[in-house]
Amino acid sequence: MRILTAIFLLAFPCMVWAAQSATETDKELLLLLQSEAEKIQSISSEFTQEKHLAMFDEILISTGYFAFKKPASLRWEYTVPFKAGFLLKDGEGTEWDDASDTQKAFTLQSNPAMSMVAKQIMAWTTFDIQWLQSRYEIKQISTSPAVLELIPRGEIAKEFLAHLIVRFGPDNASLSSLELHEIDGDFTRIVFTAPRINTALPNETFTSVQ
Repeated sequence: MRILTAIFLLAFPCMVWAAQSATETDKELLLLLQSEAEKIQSISSEFTQEKHLAMFDEILISTGYFAFKKPASLRWEYTVPFKAGFLLKDGEGTEWDDASDTQKAFTLQSNPAMSMVAKQIMAWTTFDIQWLQSRYEIKQISTSPAVLELIPRGEIAKEFLAHLIVRFGPDNASLSSLELHEIDGDFTRIVFTAPRINTALPNETFTSVQ
């Protein structure tokens, strides 16, 4: 299934819990980012995903929509050039792919892979420092706005994922873009467009495919 290729790279489990390596300045910035994230009750945004292939000049582009509402309602979908995605509410969800004309109900308990994908997205949205630091070494590149480099700790993830670059918006309240750099030189960039924070999201966002 073509859906969520980049996110599955992010979500690959890393089983090593290593010591923190951030400097004092890093820790202050991380706590600031977490504090800003705690203010978010809901967020939604369109996004553009760029797939850059080291062996080709062509950039593969797809667009989609993302929405999150506390405590754990989530929607991630691609709309162009294909339609696919998943939605989640109260631990139950649906994934779909129009190319194969499939819809499949799932629960987080019955689908560990989807559970990890959902946890990864929610960890970024809420900036769960403990969860992120258990899986990545976090380095500060810039403070205002915040730019972080994340290097995977787990040996399995290191086999294909070199590092991530995470950029926050001017207010450091939400992600501006996320880059996944693979070992072979390919990378995927996801750019979020004008995130809407703490606006009302209809219940159907997390319960209805269409």
